[in-house]
Amino acid sequence: MAWCHGLLCSCLLLATGCSAPLNSAQYRAYLADPDHGLTQTQHVDRVSITCMYRPTELLVAQEVGSIPHPVSSAQLDSLRRSYAGKTYCVLALAKDSAAIENQFATDATAFTQALTYLNTGIAADVFLVTSPHDSVPALASMYPRQYGTTGRSTVLLIFDTHQLHPEQGFHLTFRGTAFGLGTLRFPFTAASLAAIPALTFS
Repeated sequence: MAWCHGLLCSCLLLATGCSAPLNSAQYRAYLADPDHGLTQTQHVDRVSITCMYRPTELLVAQEVGSIPHPVSSAQLDSLRRSYAGKTYCVLALAKDSAAIENQFATDATAFTQALTYLNTGIAADVFLVTSPHDSVPALASMYPRQYGTTGRSTVLLIFDTHQLHPEQGFHLTFRGTAFGLGTLRFPFTAASLAAIPALTFS
């Protein structure tokens, strides 16, 4: 009967789309795998633009790393509430495999303008769209400079979506005219979002 029980469990997993919880490294690898639809890259001439969805659980895990262990369920719930009603995505931009602002390195004024845009101005050019009539610009952006160590410029974008339903699928629109990229769209389907495995906090 053991084989029967195992078969039943396998069928339940397939039917519900559930999978075993992942540790932090496995979870990050899952999110980064383009096959799962949560990390997408487009190319415009010599520029690569990657858009990555960042689940609340990942942000909670980053905060948990600074909390003395063990972490209680109450602490986890409190952290989750602090992120409620917001959706997080990352844009990574590289030109010729280098941070996109490096193209202006010989012009101090243009270089400073590019950094300012990445840190604050880009928020006005990125929209999270859940339907033809429901969209919001980024509430804020964060650009921690890596000083050439990653080969790209990585911006965290925060959207206030408490009145939207991003879990039903959305696309991120980036008006990249500041870097001559035109308008780019990155779709995130409801199926891809629903299939994200659980993350362990042990």
